[in-house]
Amino acid sequence: MRQFKISCLFLLFWACVADFSPELEWEDVQADHEPELNILGILSGDSLVTSFVRVHRTLRVDEAADILMRDTIFGNVVVSYASRFVVRDAEVTVSSGTKDYAFQFMKSVENDERGNLYETYVYKGEDLNPQPGEKWTLSVTTPGGLSATGETMVPPVPQLNKEQLPDSFNINQTMNITWAAQPDNYQLVNVRNYQSYFFNDDYDTEEGKSYDSCGFWQQLAVSPGDTAWTYRRDICEETVSIGETNDYETEDFLLINLMSMDRNYHNYFLKYGGDGEDEEFSSLFLGQGGSGRSFGIQGGIGIFGSIGFDRHYLPITR
Repeated sequence: MRQFKISCLFLLFWACVADFSPELEWEDVQADHEPELNILGILSGDSLVTSFVRVHRTLRVDEAADILMRDTIFGNVVVSYASRFVVRDAEVTVSSGTKDYAFQFMKSVENDERGNLYETYVYKGEDLNPQPGEKWTLSVTTPGGLSATGETMVPPVPQLNKEQLPDSFNINQTMNITWAAQPDNYQLVNVRNYQSYFFNDDYDTEEGKSYDSCGFWQQLAVSPGDTAWTYRRDICEETVSIGETNDYETEDFLLINLMSMDRNYHNYFLKYGGDGEDEEFSSLFLGQGGSGRSFGIQGGIGIFGSIGFDRHYLPITR
């Protein structure tokens, strides 16, 4: 009974305080920040990697993050919320110095092979082919008056020493991976098995964990001049079911990817950009607002960089 009386008195006290407390008033936040462009542009001469430019902008403090948009998809009118960070009407031009390439804004298209480049500017032609040692420039302008430029030097094409690799990779053995040195450029070597790379949600170990949990996926940042890495699949307790029946092909392959990068890419993603957990070496998406750093971009923030690839496939055995 005593506890009940104390509780009643406590509630009564706060009720009285609430009655006499002053009304809360909202105060507008004032800031003189003007929007600027936030750009992520990556050039690649590799036929399997699409060059793209993603254009965002920062917002004023009084702007909402979303906007209602009306669109027509397969003949049907669709109204939905969309990010106000994304700039959808910019003029984006990439130039080799001898030819200008106009990039066009690409919306998400169902079953499109480049669906991961949703709301990104890409070149629709087939003649964009950056070559090592070339200097490429970027120009972005918007109807609202924002503009930015960029510059990148295309890195050398990386070269795996494929003739020194074995004919197959045994999951219980080590493997030496070597490549040609690049004294003036950083590189990144990434190893992963085919099944987990393309069917990560469906292709599992006997214990229900994905192939990736058994240590196939590894990567190494290569300093200029380094040329070798001893690869071994991480030891794990799960039993890997190589060669047994599954919904896809029974044979699996080890994918060895070597990527070279210009200084802008290295500084943005590796030196200052976190741990790069995406399977394509690092995240290529700005998100809502992105980074405040600038590498290869003038008049805005973000990055304009370039990369090159070499790759090799090995059957996996046990």
